[in-house]
Amino acid sequence: MTAQWGNCILVGAPLEPGTVSGGSLTTIVVVKKGDRAVIGADTLGTYGDQLESAAFIKNSSKLIAVGDSWLAVTGHAAMDNVLRSVFADAGCRRSFKGVAEIFKTALEMHRLMREHYFLKTDEEKDDIFESSQINVLVANPNGIFGVCSRRSVFEYTKFYAFGSGEQYALGAMNAVYGVLDDPVEIARLGLTSAVEFDSGSGAPLEIKEIRLKVPGKRQHAGRNVVSARIKPYTRAP
Repeated sequence: MTAQWGNCILVGAPLEPGTVSGGSLTTIVVVKKGDRAVIGADTLGTYGDQLESAAFIKNSSKLIAVGDSWLAVTGHAAMDNVLRSVFADAGCRRSFKGVAEIFKTALEMHRLMREHYFLKTDEEKDDIFESSQINVLVANPNGIFGVCSRRSVFEYTKFYAFGSGEQYALGAMNAVYGVLDDPVEIARLGLTSAVEFDSGSGAPLEIKEIRLKVPGKRQHAGRNVVSARIKPYTRAP
């Protein structure tokens, strides 16, 4: 079973042990405003119907650093280990400078996952492309981007979200984007809304801020990323 979420087709498989997202049970967001970009995610995992919070899972982060880019991931729990391993390989393409470069990187990533990590790509019989079984948001000094399971790539001008809490996050961020100047706060409100209403998302939240490249302005190496670990959020009664 498949479902249309945003501009991506996602798999709607039932939950199985070891999944973070048979139906992408998570929320990840990107925001761009002024000369700052932000990427963020919840930290909740699931094991069937069992919730596994960051209080019990040390490696609960859904954010992955690749060079000067940060990636946020939805998919099976094993995908985090797979992608970290893929991009740790010095021979793997890892350019995220723009749509065309990200597309080529996504193709290489898919090939490696099939050949070395036993990825099952089958979804529906009438699909014309294999699925990578993952959706990814990207933030780096060049902007904010999204990669869908069949490797379609989008560059966003304001904000976006993937996952089971995507609609709550998108609505919250849309409501405040024209009012707030701080992209960290916009992302926080989007994720907080997802945690409030989506059973597949949970605190604490994790957010990374990146300074965007400004034409004619020199980038200071080592000072373009700011990390924020948002304190645990209590769901309203």
